[in-house]
Amino acid sequence: MFAILCRRGLKVSQKFNIFAGQRFSAQENAVFSRSCSSSVCKNVSENKTFTVSYLTNSRGLSSNDAISVSNKLHLKSPEKPDAVLELLKEYGFTKAYISKLIIKWPNVLLTKSPNQTLLPKLQFFQSIGVPRPVLAHKLSIYPFILWRSLKDSIVPSYNYLKTLLGSDKRVVTVFLRAPMAFERRWTDDMNIFSIMRERGVPESLIVSLVTYQPSLLVIPNEKLITYVDKAVEMGFDMSKTVFICVVRVFFNMSESTLEHKRDVFRKYGFSESDINAAFLRYPYCMSVSEKKISANMEFLLNEFGCKPVDVAQ
Repeated sequence: MFAILCRRGLKVSQKFNIFAGQRFSAQENAVFSRSCSSSVCKNVSENKTFTVSYLTNSRGLSSNDAISVSNKLHLKSPEKPDAVLELLKEYGFTKAYISKLIIKWPNVLLTKSPNQTLLPKLQFFQSIGVPRPVLAHKLSIYPFILWRSLKDSIVPSYNYLKTLLGSDKRVVTVFLRAPMAFERRWTDDMNIFSIMRERGVPESLIVSLVTYQPSLLVIPNEKLITYVDKAVEMGFDMSKTVFICVVRVFFNMSESTLEHKRDVFRKYGFSESDINAAFLRYPYCMSVSEKKISANMEFLLNEFGCKPVDVAQ
């Protein structure tokens, strides 16, 4: 009964400091002013103006974002960025996605031969089953995946994950939920599988855990070991599905937050034994908000007439 209810809510001296620009004399400033009227500075200014204009006119960036990007990116003509944007649009990148990608990775617009560099990576992800709209969405948030080498990074990451998970469908699920897994190099001693195998967790449960919580793939080993060992100490059976549930709860919730929620149960008369019993049976009871826990307790204890020990069981 309790499980059903919980599911409902789920930094020199200034004199010698070459950067102390405000100490220059008026005569020195005049020299700098004349210098900045040179053809070089004029070209720089023109390039920046073109860059801002290019980014704002039809690329979806606001004036402020375009000015910020122009401090890192200097376009001289539209040909190269046009080729990049044409390819991105073909793969489902909307103006909003393109705007996000450019803000995070301005130099993408300077990509040489995008059909030989970016295109194979896009084709690869589509070939393993990532739909174009989803691919565009995820790469606009994690664009540095496209910066990595297809041969030396992306494909090895895919091969490694597929070996662990067993199918393209599960690898695609990892990409959808934790794209950053494709931003790292994998070794046998730095993955959730080796850690949990050493502790006797069945392979099928590890696969399920990674499928539903792939962010666990990119956390430090020390944290994962802490979650697993804590679950074992609390009495969770590693052979049961509930074990991976509690690991997910520990991953998604800080110690202080977990303790605050235990306090809510205490307020309603739950003993430590009652709280632990409820947590062991249904770990997700700690995943709902404190407000939801209180609402459930009001109903079960006050309206329905249950006792804490009954609810815990």
